[in-house]
Amino acid sequence: MKKYLSVSLVTLSLLVVSAASALAGELQDLAGKWSVKKTNENGQAYSQVVELKKEKFVFKMVGSEGKTFLHAEGDVKLEKLGPFKSIKFFNIKAGASADELESVDDDRTSIYTLEGSTITLASNFDKERDKGPSIEVYTKAEK
Repeated sequence: MKKYLSVSLVTLSLLVVSAASALAGELQDLAGKWSVKKTNENGQAYSQVVELKKEKFVFKMVGSEGKTFLHAEGDVKLEKLGPFKSIKFFNIKAGASADELESVDDDRTSIYTLEGSTITLASNFDKERDKGPSIEVYTKAEK
């Protein structure tokens, strides 16, 4: 019995290590600047931009005239949830600009798929929020 348990634990450890390695490679694939154009309830155009670098993120909401009206930054972590890949944003600080950041007592977890130069995020499914669930397709900015 101990022999089977030992073999099972070794196998499980190898699976965890290989999954962690795969997700570390995926984090490198996600590195860079991603954006999506949107329209608010008043018909005004704006962009959402997220930049991922190592295990950090910077998120901005930018109006059509180029002015940032929301800036957030913090840590990011990839996890496997059954058949899904998730991206968790945590240790978040946010404000109207990078100079006006305050700690946000909230984490956000989204399900994602990465296909070439697009990342699709299914957001606001992790808990009840003021704004309901959404699906957004971000395009990678050219270097």
